[in-house]
Amino acid sequence: MEKKIYISGKMGEKVLSQATIEKFNKAEEKLKGAGRDVMNPASHKFQEALNEVLAYHRSNRKLRNEQAEILLFDLSCIARCDAIYMLRDWKESPGAKAEYYFAKAIGIEILHEYESNT
Repeated sequence: MEKKIYISGKMGEKVLSQATIEKFNKAEEKLKGAGRDVMNPASHKFQEALNEVLAYHRSNRKLRNEQAEILLFDLSCIARCDAIYMLRDWKESPGAKAEYYFAKAIGIEILHEYESNT
């Protein structure tokens, strides 16, 4: 069974820029090329799922802090993975830092773009 890997890195944009999407897609291609099952938070499918969750909370008037809801969604996805792949810029992002420490706390493997052959 192949390991499921979540990609983590700096995003910080309400609407993802093409550069951000390309950075995450490049990492996804690299990991898939190494035979990995990848969860890419910049992918269209992931963003659609996230937007559905946010819309649900908005419609039920339960959305008090959008950034918190986004992070909770991301952490729930990480909890379903075997590893997290930290892009080079992860330390520039409060969300990616939280993802790193969450992964560390729950004991999943942490891979780094700059030191990984996968």
